[in-house]
Amino acid sequence: MKKKPSERPSAEGRNRDGNVIAAAISVMSEKGYSGTSIQEVADRVGVLKGSLYHYFSSKEELLFRILDESHSESMVIADAVAALGLDPIDELLEYVTRQSVWYLANVERANIFFTESRNLTGERKALTKDRGLQFERHVRDLITAAQESGQIRSQLDARLLTRFVIGAMNNVRFWPSRSAGSFSDEQLVSALVELTFNGLEAQPAAHD
Repeated sequence: MKKKPSERPSAEGRNRDGNVIAAAISVMSEKGYSGTSIQEVADRVGVLKGSLYHYFSSKEELLFRILDESHSESMVIADAVAALGLDPIDELLEYVTRQSVWYLANVERANIFFTESRNLTGERKALTKDRGLQFERHVRDLITAAQESGQIRSQLDARLLTRFVIGAMNNVRFWPSRSAGSFSDEQLVSALVELTFNGLEAQPAAHD
């Protein structure tokens, strides 16, 4: 029997949902979405395949939940930073810091977020795309506000600077490398924030 919409899942149900999501992330990270089967996810969780359908109706729903939860965590970060009441440039850099920390702590989930969303269909695909645009608008709004206050360069279009910042954050998950030596997450994020600030910093006006 399906739960009524007003019913909240029990603690056991929430834990099982979390276990299934974690198992799906693990399998999809290893084999990609197309190579992942519900049976493999069920095996990782330690339940029968049929039991898994009590929590998720399909493999696509599993993927959507991974992406949906990732977006929700990003929004929590954005809201927490906004609540600090910082100047636009400081809010932007603090957001870059916290979001980058999240990427490095959730590399497998982040990789799925950026590589597997194309496998969604219908409303799920449209909603995920809209949330991606929401993420981009948030960063662009901060950049625009910082430009208007003279804190970062205004010579370049805010849309281009937004792509620069988002690209830097999204790719920090590739920075850790055994061949490049050992760096802590703190060192990586600190370097990223410094490079981002240097790339955005307002330049003094030229004098004849």
